[in-house]
Amino acid sequence: MRIRNKIISFVMGIAFEDTGLFSLERLQGMIRSGEDVTADEIRYSGLAMASPLIEQRIRQGRIEKLLGEITAGLNPLGIEFKRVEGGSFVYQGEPAEIESFELAETPFTIGQMKKLLEFKGDEVRAIFQDEEWNIDKVIQESENTIEHYVPVEERDNCPLVFVSHIEAEALAELLGYKIPNERQWERAASGTTGLKRPWGDELSEDRAVYDNSGTRPVKSKLSGRSEEGIYDLIGQVWEWTSSWYDSDQSAKVLRGGSWGNSVADKLSADCRDYNHPEDRCFNVGLRFGRTL
Repeated sequence: MRIRNKIISFVMGIAFEDTGLFSLERLQGMIRSGEDVTADEIRYSGLAMASPLIEQRIRQGRIEKLLGEITAGLNPLGIEFKRVEGGSFVYQGEPAEIESFELAETPFTIGQMKKLLEFKGDEVRAIFQDEEWNIDKVIQESENTIEHYVPVEERDNCPLVFVSHIEAEALAELLGYKIPNERQWERAASGTTGLKRPWGDELSEDRAVYDNSGTRPVKSKLSGRSEEGIYDLIGQVWEWTSSWYDSDQSAKVLRGGSWGNSVADKLSADCRDYNHPEDRCFNVGLRFGRTL
């Protein structure tokens, strides 16, 4: 009964999400934490109407196949999030507090953008309205920056670049995510004690992509991941945050440094740089976050 209720909730949750009658994110959280989905919750959400269809699938012995298809459909881009616990931490050298949140384990990749185009092509193309920088140009230029460094079969796993902050925010909204603010980013990269980097203070080519090496496939520096299992926070690409750099609100904060940097101060969890929201650059990418 428990598996059956979960399947019903998953299937109809997708259908009801846009109507406001059901929160798929809430149900996903319940299932991930091992909670039961009760009959009353199904009735309250208006999901019991799915029962005949699910009952038929169950009688056909297709439970596992159906559940696998549904689960895969919930995350077609393969974006995995890691929970970062809130509480006290060191921000810019000073004690601070933060609420728990989730951060994508890697920067958004070229391959993930290609998959997004497959099922939300019209919406994505509407986001990239610059005639000189439509989404096809963004993908092509992202690939061009690595053609001399990365084999063809690995390029889809490299970070997408040349995305403006305006476009990054719109992509996050399209997917139901957020661009993290700089406090969240620094907490993920420096832990709770104000480390210079997720693994400690020493800068190492074994742990980060930097020093004019060109971008590399995400997760290529396994020993550079954070305690929560988040990769490529230092080096690889600068990452947009949602925070304003200045009181005039003319520029957005960038964090993390990139493959083009060789100075240690730029490749540090507390380093703040900036770009204007409409700017795009060969070494600036994005990473999604979620609030809890």
